[in-house]
Amino acid sequence: MSAGIDAHLLADSIPHSVWVLSAPATIDYANRHALEHLGPEHTDWNALVHADDRDAVTRDWTIANEWECRLRHADGSFRRHSVRLAPVPGGRWIATATDISHRETPAPPRQRDADGPDAAGAEEARAIRSVVMDDMAEGLYTVDGAGLLTSLNRAGAEMLGWDEQDLLGTSIHAAVHAPPPAGTQAPEHDCPLRENHPAGRSGQTVDDIFVRRDGSTFQVACSVAPLAAGAATAGAVVTFRDMTEVRRAELEARHDQKLESLGRLSAGLAHEINTPIQFVGDNTRFLAGAYEDMLELLLVYRECMTPALGELAWTERTQRAQAAEAKADVEYLATEIPAAVSQSLEGVDRVASLVRAMKSFSYKDSSEQTYADLNEAIRTTLTVARNEVKYVADVELDLGELPDVLCHRGDLNQVFLNLLVNAADALEGNGERGEIRISSAAVGPMAVIRFADNGSGIAEHIRQSIFDPFFTTKGVGKGTGQGLALARAVLDKHGGSIEVQSVLGEGTEFILRLPIDGRQGASA
Repeated sequence: MSAGIDAHLLADSIPHSVWVLSAPATIDYANRHALEHLGPEHTDWNALVHADDRDAVTRDWTIANEWECRLRHADGSFRRHSVRLAPVPGGRWIATATDISHRETPAPPRQRDADGPDAAGAEEARAIRSVVMDDMAEGLYTVDGAGLLTSLNRAGAEMLGWDEQDLLGTSIHAAVHAPPPAGTQAPEHDCPLRENHPAGRSGQTVDDIFVRRDGSTFQVACSVAPLAAGAATAGAVVTFRDMTEVRRAELEARHDQKLESLGRLSAGLAHEINTPIQFVGDNTRFLAGAYEDMLELLLVYRECMTPALGELAWTERTQRAQAAEAKADVEYLATEIPAAVSQSLEGVDRVASLVRAMKSFSYKDSSEQTYADLNEAIRTTLTVARNEVKYVADVELDLGELPDVLCHRGDLNQVFLNLLVNAADALEGNGERGEIRISSAAVGPMAVIRFADNGSGIAEHIRQSIFDPFFTTKGVGKGTGQGLALARAVLDKHGGSIEVQSVLGEGTEFILRLPIDGRQGASA
């Protein structure tokens, strides 16, 4: 790996937390990511570790160079991280931490290799570069202001199939971006990675597709950060992760979540559809009987008017007609037939609206984001989930003026459903009817959507874990613990956020923020 890049500048440019520690775990240096995400006030690294993980971390400190633990973020939440540790001269250590809270299962600590990195006599800066670059699981490369490669770490070389020396001084865009099946390669100035590191811009994350040396392609998530030297842009640091398996797992998880939701909604939808169908059926049978009565009356009228009756007195004819009218109960039919027709049409409209809502809710997203009316999506979700809510709560809608939002509507429908059902579950069994409030508003460039309930609230120690995969407080058969984890993943994919505010005994509110014009580079 090439040298020549200031170690602290490099550390400040990557989307991972980096610390230089002195015994016993005193923080001597923290990079920009660590200060912004885990807070600047810490001097003892162990104070960042969750109390339940602290003993294991202390025990494994001398025998493992990689393990997983929960670290406290600046907002007070704890998230699972993969932590790597390496020695540097003077009895110091470099620790790096990567947020892996999206993963489903923890990995065991990795034992130190007997012939691991020997830092004796090395410079601390070289050690930082080694730990930050070559010991990272993610690929990392640096480019100069012209987009020419200046360094490539070991993981990046393995993923791309290129040796660093093969690419030094060449355009990384030409190496990792394959031309489309029919056409020519996009010009370098249109490269999504080049677009996301102009001078003065903070790091950006984009989804992309890279091509390996053998021509095969794979999905990646790239974090791009400028390497600034004074006021000029000296280049950029790009970290990338192979997302092929992650995306496949996300698709499977979303599919499982949709199956869970479908199973839960199916009984309610059947009830919602069955009720209007039942009275449409009853009214249709009534109208069939009324038709027979009216047809019989009509035949009597025709008989009374036929010339075949000859000189039959008009009085006799009138008596026959009056007897037929009494049998048919014309006054009753004149009142009830219009009501039955109106009620039947209302039932048909109700079924049609449910079918439309279900079709809209089950909207199949394309790979590209499209502009969608999120207020209508909320109303649709409420229609679909009406049976889940109507017995436990009243729903108050306060939907403000909201422009169409660039998004994957199908994924957001699923998020809205999860939050609505969770609110209903929180109110179930409270002994009194609750209230769910859903509001929307445009705040600057963001669409802000709130789901609030007046249930029992969420305890603080649980609040820190509700977005973890498979974490649930519901009973067996009531939930798999994937709903809120997937909600956060969907909001992250859109460049938005989801947060929770809750007070025990008063209720809970989830706040969703989505960029109205979509996440920049989301479909690149």
